Amino acid sequence: MRTAPGPARSVSLVALPVTARHAGLVGSLREREHEVAAIRELLDGRGRMLLLEGRAGIGKTSLIEVACSRAAELGVEVLRARGSELESGFAFGVVRQMLERRLATAGRGEREALLAGPAAAAAPVLAGELAAPLAGDSSFAVLHGLYWLVVNLAAGRPLLLAVDDAHWADEPSLRWLAYLARRLDGLAARMLVALRPGDPVVMGAPLLAVCAEAAAVLRPALLSEEAVRAVVRAGAHAGVGGEVSDELCAAAYAACGGNPLYLTELLRAADRSGRPLAALEPAELPAVGLDGIARQVITRVRGLGPDALRLAQAMAVLGDDGEPRHAAAIAGVPVAAVAQLAGGLTRAEVLAAGDRPRFVHPVIRDALEAGLDTGERDHAHRQAAWLLHADMAPPGQVAGHLVRVRPAGDGWVLARLREAARAAMDSGAPQAAADLLDRALAEPPSPAQRAGVLREAARAQVTAGRERAFVLLEEALRVAAGPRIRAEIALEVAEAHAALFRWVDAVDVIERALAELGPAEAELAARLEGELVVCGLHDARRAPRVAPVLARLGAAHPDGRLAASEPVAVARAMAMLLAGRPASQIAAPLERTLLEETRKGPDPDAGNWDTRAALLWVLVVAERFGTVEGSLGPMLERVHRCGSARGLVAAYSSLGLLKLRLGALPEADAAARVALYVLQEGDFAPGLGFAATVLSDVAVEAGQLDEAQQLLDLLPSRGWPAGVGTVLIPAARGRLRLAQGRAAEALAEFQTCAELFGADVWGMPIRETGYVHARSGAALALVRLGRRQDAVRLAEAELADVREFGAPRALGIALRVAGLARGGPEGLALLRESAAALDDSPARLERARSLAELGAALRRDGQRAAARDPLARALELAAGCGAGPLTARVRDELRAAGARPRRPWRTGVDALTPSELRVARLAADGRSNREIAGELYVTLKAIEGHLARAYAKLGIEGRGQLADALAPEQTGTEKTGVPTL
Repeated sequence: MRTAPGPARSVSLVALPVTARHAGLVGSLREREHEVAAIRELLDGRGRMLLLEGRAGIGKTSLIEVACSRAAELGVEVLRARGSELESGFAFGVVRQMLERRLATAGRGEREALLAGPAAAAAPVLAGELAAPLAGDSSFAVLHGLYWLVVNLAAGRPLLLAVDDAHWADEPSLRWLAYLARRLDGLAARMLVALRPGDPVVMGAPLLAVCAEAAAVLRPALLSEEAVRAVVRAGAHAGVGGEVSDELCAAAYAACGGNPLYLTELLRAADRSGRPLAALEPAELPAVGLDGIARQVITRVRGLGPDALRLAQAMAVLGDDGEPRHAAAIAGVPVAAVAQLAGGLTRAEVLAAGDRPRFVHPVIRDALEAGLDTGERDHAHRQAAWLLHADMAPPGQVAGHLVRVRPAGDGWVLARLREAARAAMDSGAPQAAADLLDRALAEPPSPAQRAGVLREAARAQVTAGRERAFVLLEEALRVAAGPRIRAEIALEVAEAHAALFRWVDAVDVIERALAELGPAEAELAARLEGELVVCGLHDARRAPRVAPVLARLGAAHPDGRLAASEPVAVARAMAMLLAGRPASQIAAPLERTLLEETRKGPDPDAGNWDTRAALLWVLVVAERFGTVEGSLGPMLERVHRCGSARGLVAAYSSLGLLKLRLGALPEADAAARVALYVLQEGDFAPGLGFAATVLSDVAVEAGQLDEAQQLLDLLPSRGWPAGVGTVLIPAARGRLRLAQGRAAEALAEFQTCAELFGADVWGMPIRETGYVHARSGAALALVRLGRRQDAVRLAEAELADVREFGAPRALGIALRVAGLARGGPEGLALLRESAAALDDSPARLERARSLAELGAALRRDGQRAAARDPLARALELAAGCGAGPLTARVRDELRAAGARPRRPWRTGVDALTPSELRVARLAADGRSNREIAGELYVTLKAIEGHLARAYAKLGIEGRGQLADALAPEQTGTEKTGVPTL
């Protein structure tokens, strides 16, 4: 078995050794002009992936050899790997083949440079280095880190990444190959991937994802009868015996079907018949095909003696690049005899020439292993696992053998499988860990161990996003002894449901556990109830269960010790927010809890990221922007160290919401896109709503209405249950419909929001005071539909509730909409009050909007001079936020008011999209393209594109002019007190 990749073999396809004469004659250059031309085109370009697809023996490996040889001639660094059925369960096995030795042979300075920035997350996979403990759900961070390692390598020298037999590659490696392939554009790197065709119905999603990213697919054809005739006659000329008849050539073609490997084996068999090829009759040609090859290989090796057969089969068990001494131990032959026996196997064209044992073709390795009976095969793989474990090989390599043996209740096997699963989790490969633990359960564990293994397996399944976790945890509940253990497992079940946004199921399982748990377990009961109240308030169907639990917690713990835990504090705050209590009352207990949790230590582990995100979202809605700002910095540092996917989603979604509410559209866009990337790469589709609605709102404010629609199309159109997350969807749709001028549809969306937030749906008092501003949105739609009285009724109802809520941003919005609905002198007074309410608020975009509406109302009232000041202030604020449509509208109002506003927004800073403005600002601050790409989790090509478009819109030639070009925008941008995170 491989422990590291061997050197790339650049085998000449013209002048092969005598022992490979027939393979050379068949070589992939024959009738492969199209494929070779495509490979040359791949190597002459950059940023592309080429897929080679074909059945066994068609010549895929030979084409990869051509590519690697050509790359070496061009000075391209080759990173090569080969999938193996034996290692398909070894997490990142293919990645390690490709990159591990390259990293190990780098000097200290180069190694530090290669692992700089986001690439540091790749170190645990490739070198076992752990700067900080990784979270169990670190798969995104690891994929992204490996991608950046390739970026760093390609910066020094062009790369070719070649993967053979990808159909046998491990799932984490396939996920990374797909991740990398989507980001090749602009890199001095190319990918060449070879695999056998498979049924898309049964092919795994990671392999299908790799195939989908190919820029082109090559499917080498079978050799023609003419080519087979030429090969057969060339083989005859290489020996003795005269001319080969047409009948013999036709028989050879019929026997091999044009498959190069089959033809090679046919010629090898004929060569060993003892008679010249030309002297053979057509009927005397040996049978080929996979079965025929297997028989021929076994016959050839048996001819070398019993020790050679045992050694070849041991090598087949170990796989390519296995240790010869291990093969000797398994075969029961002296180590001193290995070199001589291996030489015979090489001459027999079973092993390829080279420093490390490697079979000429996987088909030959398979044939030799298939020659073992079941008992022999089990014994050999157990021995291989034991030898590798004794040599301190990676646990995944050891487990690669153990998953192939029959379950036997072996405690040592169970321990090794669990060890490998832990290693897979630590390297960000929960899918591989889950598969290993499934095999561990089949061993099976002893009754005393079974519950523990079930829980480990369920954690891996949850992290992998698989619903099988619940089956395992339910079984763990059945076999666990005692109500306390069952309650602890129930908490894990609930957390698993919550991780997949299944709030109702989480509440139900906790209630069953609480019913069984005795009064002596007060602390565990409080933990369960804390999870219950948070989950319950996420979904209206279980919200009525929350109030009694909160009341019970307060009565049972009047000192507030247990009741002040973070989940309980968050649940109380969410209930108060939904009930419309004053923002100060909601925020104060949360701020105390946050301070207390910060004093305890670092940010939450992966299990508590969602609770922390809920806490921050409530504080954002309560407009405690400074508190959220202070918490997000350390939270992001922590999540970057541990690499938790859920942590990344929680932190960047919260940051996106914060920046959106502050009107910092470029920063909101950048943060929410990170959350969206992580969600789309993982298995967290139910959580898309939070990131997608923030991004949609940013796109609407920036005038990118088609983009907003595409983002909302990621979400279900109807049929969602009422919840604090799902209500965001129709609200975002309503705002988009208003921007599109589709007022009737906007009204329907906001009415859906109101229905989802109804007290009858939640079974508890509900007053919406600024979470989604559904009534204000509906009022604006009604104004456009000419239903002004209905608009006034809704707007003033929201205003009354928001006045009690007491948050400046929410109050400014409600006052502005009420003023627009009311109109006339009363409306103008409300607009003045709206602008005044937002004077001290850092919510710049809403301040700009209120100033714009005030100025427009004054202008319509004939007060043109008075209108100019609020309109001028609105213009500077809107431009600084990146709100193009609002900027354009204010500029038009200024002209109508007799002012001379600066340049139109279709050019200059105002024309930049939020993404372009964010990148331009970072570049103006001195960040390199690589630093910007690393911070924003995008490709270098994307950064180059954003900057190129920004230069064109700003009318500048390059980076050095950015600071001056952005100076007017920066001068007009007021400080928010919120740092760039």
